[in-house]
Amino acid sequence: VFVLSVQTTGLVGLAVAENPHERLRILYTKILGVLQTIPKDAAYRKYTEQIVNQRFNLVQ
Repeated sequence: VFVLSVQTTGLVGLAVAENPHERLRILYTKILGVLQTIPKDAAYRKYTEQIVNQRFNLVQ
């Protein structure tokens, strides 16, 4: 008996990522880099950095 196992996201047209943790680490690093161009006292930067750092720590 030959069983074929296929991973799916369950979303039409969205492919399954090969290395999701690595892709997320790269993305979060890029976001944090762009946030460095925003003034430190800007609310957007503070809250976005907080969220991205929390998520970044989860995928490390």
